[in-house]
Amino acid sequence: MVTVSSSPSSSPAPVTPRLAAAVEAAYGVFAGYRIEGELIVCDCAVCVSEADARFLAATPVREIPARRLAEYTNSAHGYDPLVEKQVKHFLPRYLDLVAQRDVPDSLGLDICLRRIGGAGWREDWPAVEAAALEEFFDAFTEASLTDISLAHWPVGWRLGWDMVDVLTFTVTAGGDLERVLATWDAAPDPAAALHVAGLRHTLGTGADGPRLGSPYLETDWPGADRRIAEWALEERWTERIVETAGMLDDPRYEDVLGPAVF
Repeated sequence: MVTVSSSPSSSPAPVTPRLAAAVEAAYGVFAGYRIEGELIVCDCAVCVSEADARFLAATPVREIPARRLAEYTNSAHGYDPLVEKQVKHFLPRYLDLVAQRDVPDSLGLDICLRRIGGAGWREDWPAVEAAALEEFFDAFTEASLTDISLAHWPVGWRLGWDMVDVLTFTVTAGGDLERVLATWDAAPDPAAALHVAGLRHTLGTGADGPRLGSPYLETDWPGADRRIAEWALEERWTERIVETAGMLDDPRYEDVLGPAVF
């Protein structure tokens, strides 16, 4: 499945069967967690309101809209055993909304699940819970790659869906970067190579070599930005990008592919 349009706003979120199944599986895996007692959040004047806290605690998790869950995202700071059950209660809804690109975070997708980034969930959570999250990241990456809609910028045509956000989202949530990159490797062209071409547009150079231009990774996740850049610049990707040019009959994609071939 490949989504092509002239504007990202006209391209619906590509919720593939695998991604839909991953979301549904997460609802099942985390179904046993409930909000017991008061919601643990920062209740200062600029964080979550008392009304929002009551709403989040009382509303069935599948019915919580992104705007209200974003209040929890921005007001519930840190991670410790006291909040773990509450975080896990909301987690399937986070995945559901992210899959629909209705992101429950006022800052966008990049650090939407930063709360679990330091939870050590891949090592410390029950295996079935960790597996559900890993499958979601794989499925979300795979689905995201199918969207090759275009947006016009002053510099020319660019891909409307930015995979930098997907990678940053995965890393800051504590996901397995190498596993997600392997999922991208295995995805078919032209979509996979097009998105690597788009990724190359965002690369910069640091003191120790090329880096991904993501402010969220530079300080809190050292090494991830460099690993992504090195992966995207591998010669095999250049070869795939060149081959991809012959698969597309829309000249607008030349703006994405051409500058990416070094």
